[in-house]
Amino acid sequence: MVKLVEVCKTLNNYSLQEIYINPEHVVAIRSDNKTREALVEGRLPPGLSQGQSFTTLYLDRGQTGIDVVVVGCAEAIREKLGVVRRTLLKG
Repeated sequence: MVKLVEVCKTLNNYSLQEIYINPEHVVAIRSDNKTREALVEGRLPPGLSQGQSFTTLYLDRGQTGIDVVVVGCAEAIREKLGVVRRTLLKG
């Protein structure tokens, strides 16, 4: 399990909370520009750097999935989760 900081949105209010992610359940990692825009507009909690970036993690939950927005750029989150690029074996 890897500890990250999640951006939670309720109506028009944003908050931050710690979340633990199982890297084996991550199916996609994508940069999140909507949350970045909310930061620039001043809608996120104070204390975040204006240069901060955000990433959406797509998690597998069996028949359904869940999207989680976390603080950090996609590359840094990928490294923190230990997700390595897999290569196709020819043979």
